[in-house]
Amino acid sequence: MPASRYARRILPHPDTLSQTKGLRWLGNYLAPRPWLWVAHRRRVAMGVAVGLAVGVIPLPTQMVVAAIAAIACRANVAAAVAATWLTNPFTLVPIWSLAIALGRMASGHHGPVATPEMLDIDWSAPLSWGTTLMAWISNLGPPLLIGLPLAGLLLGAIAYLVVYLGWWAVIRGERRRRLRQRARQSTPGSKC
Repeated sequence: MPASRYARRILPHPDTLSQTKGLRWLGNYLAPRPWLWVAHRRRVAMGVAVGLAVGVIPLPTQMVVAAIAAIACRANVAAAVAATWLTNPFTLVPIWSLAIALGRMASGHHGPVATPEMLDIDWSAPLSWGTTLMAWISNLGPPLLIGLPLAGLLLGAIAYLVVYLGWWAVIRGERRRRLRQRARQSTPGSKC
């Protein structure tokens, strides 16, 4: 099954979204703007890139921000929202490590960076957990603040290339398969 047909099958229609509580605004906005929802190679690749770039930065409303950024970039909104799910507690450590490394390179920071050993949480006092975590994050300082947007841009660009080239390869493989199938059917003496 071609990728665009598969994407059309799994994506909800804007009319369905406009009838869903909480997503009504999105469905009403997308209905007259089908280019924001269509499964097109460039738009989906841009949506994934935007979603991943926004998803790297720790925001409480990543999906809403990704949807708004996708609308501004004329990218696929569903792909942008889904791409924010790639950043989760399991991928947080590698992404933040990349962000800190990029931030250190960009800012020229050579001092110590907060390590997990520096995160001294008093587990018997739950009210102190938040302040301890915030103090630890502030010790990360410039490398993290500079590195998160850089990591978002880098991962977004890589995601764009992977999705775009992957989609292109699937389409090319499907065309080759159809051409081989037609060639077999058109040769004399071949059984169908």
